Formats: sequence, C-alpha cells, structure tokens
Amino acid sequence: MRIWNLVLKEFVQLRRDWLMTTFILTLPILQLVLLAQATSSGISNLCVAVLDGDNSSASRRLIAALDNRRELDICYRPVTLADAQRFLDQGEATFAVIIPTGFAAALADVSQVPSVQLIADGSNDIMGGIALSAARGAVTELEIDMLRETGLFGKQGGKNPVSIDLRPTVRFNPTFDFRFFSVPAQVGFIIYQVTLTIASIGLARERELGTLEQLMVMPLRRIELVIGKAIPALIIGAINFLLMMAVTVFGFRVPLRGSLLLLFGLTVLFIVAEIGYGIFISSIARTQQQAILFVFVLAMVDMAFSGYMVRIKNLPVAFQTISQVVPFRHYLTIIRGVMVKGAGLDVLWPHGAAMLLMGLFITAVAIHNLNRSLD
Repeated sequence: MRIWNLVLKEFVQLRRDWLMTTFILTLPILQLVLLAQATSSGISNLCVAVLDGDNSSASRRLIAALDNRRELDICYRPVTLADAQRFLDQGEATFAVIIPTGFAAALADVSQVPSVQLIADGSNDIMGGIALSAARGAVTELEIDMLRETGLFGKQGGKNPVSIDLRPTVRFNPTFDFRFFSVPAQVGFIIYQVTLTIASIGLARERELGTLEQLMVMPLRRIELVIGKAIPALIIGAINFLLMMAVTVFGFRVPLRGSLLLLFGLTVLFIVAEIGYGIFISSIARTQQQAILFVFVLAMVDMAFSGYMVRIKNLPVAFQTISQVVPFRHYLTIIRGVMVKGAGLDVLWPHGAAMLLMGLFITAVAIHNLNRSLD
C-alpha cells in the first residue's frame, strides 16, 4: 500500500507539470511518425542537373528516360559545365548528366559510340550510389527500346547498333566511403548535445540549489548573468570541436578539404545559437533533471528535422519548411560541405546567416522570459 501511494504521488506530480507530461507523451509519437514515414517512402526524386549540349530529339529522349525514373527528378538545366558543377558543390543537385554535342549523330553512326558523362555527388554515399544506379538503368531501358524499334532486340553477332558509353564520375567521395557522410554528422550532434546540456543546466542548477537569489542580489545585471553562464558552454563546445576534429581527420581519415578557420568560425556561431536555446530551457526548467529532459525532447525533434537520419526532402512539405528554422540542420550542411566538398563562405553564407538570425531571436526570447521569471 505504501508503494502504491508513492506511485500515485508520482502521477500527481506529472499531472501538475502538464507541459512536460504533454511533451513526454506526444513528441516521441511525432518523431516515430516522421521517421517511419520518411524511411518507408524510400529514396526518390533525387535532384538532377542535365547539361544538353546536343539539343536533339535523341538527347531529349534520353532526358525523358532519366526523368521517368522514380529515383530521379530533372531539376536544373545548366548551360555550362561550371554551372552543373556549382549545383553539385552547393548541394542543390545530387547528380549531373552531361550530354555532349554530336550525341545524336554518334548514335546514328554504327562506327561510333556516343558517350554520356554521369557525375554523382559522393558526399552522401547512399543517394549518390542510388542516383548512379538509376541513371544506368534508365540508359539500359532506352537502349532496349531503341533496339526493339530497329527489330534487332535479342539478335546476336556484330556490333550493337544502339550502345551508349556511360562515363561515371563520383565527386568528393569516389569510393563511397560511408564515414565521409556519417562521421561529420556525429561530430555536429555531439557538439549540439554538449553545448545544449551545459547551457541548459546553468541557471536551473542555481535555482535548484537555492543560490539564484544570492546571484540576484549581487551587483550583476541580468545580461551579465546570462553572459557569465554562456561563456563556459562556448569554451567547452569549442574545445570539444577541436578535439573531435583531430580524431575525425587523423583517426577516422575523413578529409578536411575546406578551411579549418572557416569551419571553426561557423561552429562557434552554431554553438552561440544553441546556447540561446539552452538559456531558454534553463529559464523555464525548475530543476536540472527537468532541464535535461527538455534537452532530450528538443534533441528528438531536431534530429527529425535536421537531415541527421533521413533526408529532409523525404519529409512532408510543411515539415520541410519547419526544418529551415532548425540550426542543427544548417550546421550539418556546413560541416559536411566544408569537410567533404571543400565549400567556402560563398556557398555556405546562407546557412551561417540563418543560424545567426535564429540565435539572436531565441536568445532575445530567452532573456525576456528569464527577466519575467526572476521578477
């Protein structure tokens, strides 16, 4: 009976803390629905950039065959090879197809073999491999259709009158090494966890121990109190980043093709943004345990909306829009872009600007909420 009374007490406590109870019951279900929907739909509509240098009926037929594949979606029609490579560098396209001038003439001439260049973005080994395989399948189906039209399908001997020479190139990750995609994401997630945890328990610990009132009577302004709690999280997050980068590059052999200074600067910006979220959590949490639980809940949501586990385009359109305001999503793009692609600030500045704006906004909200809770 005594144990049952204790159980009832715990449920009464949960009922009083209705906000936390709502999070515990609803957010795991939301995450399950999002991840299950995203992973069960498979990978489809990978963005493809097609450079048609021939502009003939044969090249248009090849483009149509590619577009008919469920895995591929013709998104861009660049006019130069540099434009096609830029789409790959910026992550806007997963795959590029280069149809050279004279493709139709070579296809009609039995003495020639027309060639098509396929360029895959290997920074995401799964999507790059699927895009390359789908393009090969589309070309094979086109060859079979054209053979049927000539009445030569299934006949043996002699040169195949319909043969397209595919010349695949995999950029950034030629061996499709999974570590190039997964390890930078792990680095980002660890920085995210450490920073958010340290920032969120700072004020909550003072409130739980009863020392917050002592800090309030000291000659400290509220903003100075916030900055004093934020600096340790910033320093620890930055040190963690440098240590993990050393392990990633020298231990796991993941290349750092871009500027370490640029990546460090954008990482500090990400840490500052997450400190803002941590201060907000600390302003509403009454105990350290409650703050950690809030961090756990927020981490589940951010993982679902960041592209950490499944690509964002697999999510519903409304959730793709929500993902734009998740700093972790932008940081994953930054760390993968700098490390694997060697991307510079000219490509990554929109993601840095997004983190800056969100960091300023959530920090302002956190300070306002903290002032109101302390008054």
